[in-house]
Amino acid sequence: MKELTSFIIALTLILLFTGPVYTANADGNTTLQSFSKAKKILLRQIYQDHKTTFYCNCPFNSKKKILPSDNYTPKKEGKRAHRLEWEHIVPAHAFGQSFPEWRNGHPDCKNRKGKPFKGRNCARKVAVKFRYMESDLHNLVPAVGEIGEGILPGPTFIWTGPIQDTA
Repeated sequence: MKELTSFIIALTLILLFTGPVYTANADGNTTLQSFSKAKKILLRQIYQDHKTTFYCNCPFNSKKKILPSDNYTPKKEGKRAHRLEWEHIVPAHAFGQSFPEWRNGHPDCKNRKGKPFKGRNCARKVAVKFRYMESDLHNLVPAVGEIGEGILPGPTFIWTGPIQDTA
């Protein structure tokens, strides 16, 4: 667990300081608005020749099934323990909170019975920029579904080291 935490911290710092080098567009994703389409592109094109999960390095197949591996032992024997899911490196709740539709809802966000809703579904429904962010292929990685279930809203990590002046 300590190695995984160290890896995530190192990866976050690398992405934080070198992110603009790897992005094709400084504005981020400006073409793909569908999270469903993004997941299909990732599975069929980007991870076609590298079918291993991000956190555990578990193999998976084109039917989104996690294959048996010594790299991960499921905590429970539920469906998510053997199902591939696509996780955001920067969690959706982290960037979603910046949208008023996520926090407060929107007049267009009502279910079939007329009850208002907010959160991810409302932001997805009415905020185009949220859909771009949610579907950004640079922010999505394959993961064992059960692991994604355990990721709770909150900071990815808390920096306890010294603060350096870079000016």
